[in-house]
Amino acid sequence: MDIQQRFERLSGRQREVLALVAKGLTNNEIGTVLGISPTTVRTHVTAILGLLEVTNRTEATGLVASWEAGPERVERVLARPAIVVLPLTPLGDDPRVRTVADGVTSDLGCMFARYCWFPVIAQCSVSRDDADAGSAAAGARLGARFLVGGTLRRGKTGWRLVIHVDDAESGGARLWSERYDCTDEDLFDVLDDLVEVIVATAYPVLIHHTAAPRSCAPNHLDAWELAHAGMALRAARGRESNGKAQALFDRALERDPTLVLAHFGLGLASYDALLNQWEPLDDARARIASCGEQCLNLAPHGAEGHFLLARYAQTHRNPASARVALESAIARNPSFATAHALLAQILQFTGDPEGAMRRMRHAVRLGPRSFVAGLATLHFVREEYGEALDGALRALAAAPSYSYAQGLAAASAWWLGDLPQATALHVTLERDHPDFQPSTFAATYGPETNGVARYQRALEALQSARLGASGA
Repeated sequence: MDIQQRFERLSGRQREVLALVAKGLTNNEIGTVLGISPTTVRTHVTAILGLLEVTNRTEATGLVASWEAGPERVERVLARPAIVVLPLTPLGDDPRVRTVADGVTSDLGCMFARYCWFPVIAQCSVSRDDADAGSAAAGARLGARFLVGGTLRRGKTGWRLVIHVDDAESGGARLWSERYDCTDEDLFDVLDDLVEVIVATAYPVLIHHTAAPRSCAPNHLDAWELAHAGMALRAARGRESNGKAQALFDRALERDPTLVLAHFGLGLASYDALLNQWEPLDDARARIASCGEQCLNLAPHGAEGHFLLARYAQTHRNPASARVALESAIARNPSFATAHALLAQILQFTGDPEGAMRRMRHAVRLGPRSFVAGLATLHFVREEYGEALDGALRALAAAPSYSYAQGLAAASAWWLGDLPQATALHVTLERDHPDFQPSTFAATYGPETNGVARYQRALEALQSARLGASGA
């Protein structure tokens, strides 16, 4: 009997109990959440173990993770109405208000994804233009029904946060609105409560699923601001901006060593440095692993640590371990668009093209304006060079100094037989990133892998042609 059939044997109440068991709650804690006695919980757990054909809670939790990360389960989640958190509008001229507003927006999106089992549109696909467009237009553009927005103002003694939830399908009707006044110190506690209230208001049937353990609130507001500033710099995907981002993450961790966002950001920036050959391979790998472990220790219920360990496994050419880690990340956060995109690449490289495209569709559903380079990579591996070139050029339009995308565009043009365009793109790559070596890229990701080998072959052919022309 497969996993799906075993889960279908559970009653509604048993599924509620199992969901809380998988979150690590004790019988007493489950009883408190569901309003039943610990003895009744124990009876349910015994029945659940029998129906799932496992012997203990650990095995049951592992089965839940496998089931929740499966593509069928993810597609059921993605079929539900989506939530999007629009950029909060900063009021006043204080530049710090804009910084905090952007950070609060990002945190709200992350918390929704963690607390809510409905899909959440990735923040990298949302812009301030969406907030200005009106709920109905923004919802149609982003493929979301429920839109979370609001304003942030700073006064003499603290902050005023106004949040609302609109329904795009009803023309932008306002479902809920609330105002919160708080000091610097309690802003993050308000956010935790706020997310639970919004989820409970928009989706009453999901109230029992909001009992996931909370992330630790940052101990220092300046550390949180530094980490969000680092995230913004990292998104530029340039060598200089990457170095500045890593410096900001380090400063944030000096102030607050428990800040998961800073560990996660440092791990992401370290991977970017590895991919684009901006720093020694072993140094970047060690930092990715360290950041992943820190995230797992500080937020074991979160997806961040599992994602970073997947990146680490990927750089060691261990796709099996990367896949397991990514499935664990998706089980904890089915709206983790970047994890879906990376899993698509892993599946394509390991000979599952249909599964790869399925996962990439999940990523694009959650990030309708993102994952351009990831999708271009998928097309390249599938030998769809025209689509790969188009995607790589669009990625470069957003981040002109993205060396991996420069190489991907040049390689795609070469395989298309467009030597003038391939040469021009390769000249730009060598000018902007003279240390970028195709052989190093291949050694990192596996020269035996078809897509990697073709990437290396094209760039080395262009490199040889350039050297031959300069020698003549």
